Amino acid sequence: MSKINMNIGEKPECAWVDADLIDVDSNYQRELDGRKVEKILGEFHWDHFGAITLARKDGGRFSVTDGQHRAKAAQLHPRIGKVPAMIISRSGMEAEAENFLVINRDRKAVTPVERYWAGLASGDEMARRVRDICLAADCDIAPDAGTYKPNLTNAVSAISRALERYGDRAVRLSLSTIRRAWPKDAKALRGTLITALARIIEANEKIDLDRLAGVLRPKSFAEMTAHAEQLRKLSGGDAPSVLARTISELYNKGLSANQIYFGARK
Repeated sequence: MSKINMNIGEKPECAWVDADLIDVDSNYQRELDGRKVEKILGEFHWDHFGAITLARKDGGRFSVTDGQHRAKAAQLHPRIGKVPAMIISRSGMEAEAENFLVINRDRKAVTPVERYWAGLASGDEMARRVRDICLAADCDIAPDAGTYKPNLTNAVSAISRALERYGDRAVRLSLSTIRRAWPKDAKALRGTLITALARIIEANEKIDLDRLAGVLRPKSFAEMTAHAEQLRKLSGGDAPSVLARTISELYNKGLSANQIYFGARK
């Protein structure tokens, strides 16, 4: 059994606090991200707000040790006067900074895969779109970031971006082409490859998908990315762009007609 800390300190006070009485101490807090505040304002809902963590100051004011962006959004919102807060028993900059560090040190970032499954459960439109495209291509999103199987992918962010840039058809055919080329490769459905193929397919309406899968099948992802890296050093560009060019060269090899173009970056 793990060691248990019995020195648990005093219980915090839970209260609704006037948002205008809340300050941010720049001595230890991160710089405020204006875009994050705007996002909270644009999507404000009490169900998603949660309690912020405060420490008492002189003069009846408070320092926020966790939730500064939510506090700022509340201050800017015309319908918000008070916010739910957990007021810690200790005060002073040292105690506040320690509280800030402990909270953020132990906080686990939410992964794109976790956001996807939560979004799917809540009816998020993009999550549903990602699911439908994957299922149409005989694959799915992994249950967690550490699970690898030939028909599963962790590339939620890449698929979402590719859908917005290249459309449903291109992404669906990209996924199905990868499955055809490497049906037993547990890590074949990589974000960079999905994006590169979607870019090619969107740019070449009459592409021969049988040929595309056929030229990919004998190659490994490592081989293609090594060649793509050589191209990147010579001409620059991001990873999906140079990989799209590499795949296009493989496809066009030996063809005198019906060659494909590696597509424009979007």
